[in-house]
Amino acid sequence: MSAAVPVAAAAVPVVFFGSLQLWSDRQQAQYFAARNELLERFQAPAIQKWLARDPNFLAEPVRQNAAVVFIDLSGFTSLSERLGPDETRDLLKEFHALVDKEAVACSGMITSFLGDGAMILFGLPAAATDDAARAAECALRLCGSVGRWLASLRTTTPSKLGFKVGAHFGVIVASRLGGGSYHHITATGDTVNVASRLMEVAASHGAELAASDELLHAAGPDCALLNSGSLNGPGETRIRGRSGSLMIWLWRSTSENRRHET
Repeated sequence: MSAAVPVAAAAVPVVFFGSLQLWSDRQQAQYFAARNELLERFQAPAIQKWLARDPNFLAEPVRQNAAVVFIDLSGFTSLSERLGPDETRDLLKEFHALVDKEAVACSGMITSFLGDGAMILFGLPAAATDDAARAAECALRLCGSVGRWLASLRTTTPSKLGFKVGAHFGVIVASRLGGGSYHHITATGDTVNVASRLMEVAASHGAELAASDELLHAAGPDCALLNSGSLNGPGETRIRGRSGSLMIWLWRSTSENRRHET
């Protein structure tokens, strides 16, 4: 009877330290879960899964077909000068959220936010037969959502803020770029450069979107751009910095609240 007392007394610290260890493990698990969730926001979910399966994913460059969509705000630099840093940040946050929403809806990968613009890639982590079709749908959705957003700013932010979109399909080189301390996954090549230049083409023709004939051809007869708004083309145009010309299509919204600034 008396010998049982020390045993019971010894059991108390064992239970206590066991509970403390369990609590510590839970706290550590919650910490790592929160950290992983935070880090996931800095890389596309599909890329995270591929990197988890294959840490050497794109360690060597891959040449493949892909669709690229660029979007950029017009008149943002002069507006930000008047607004100041805080209001400028708020506008960018809203704009980036819209781009992210439409990219995710069409299973595109945002490779970068370029200040008041963005690049969206369709073809990673693996090329698919509907890359061009999804890129066309994303470009169309961006025109609609960003156009409505800009229209809603008229009462609070008087400006000539507009937007332009460029979309192209062709060969890209997917790879990791960066230095010793930082890498990012992106695409390079003529296809990327052309998609970016097509924004200028759209702006110079007073259109919201300029898409290459290659993109529409690859997207097929059910391409979203064929069933909405006003699509004109194909027409031959010169691309700045490029020796050859390109057949392009110009898309314009037919809605009453259309807003675009060149």
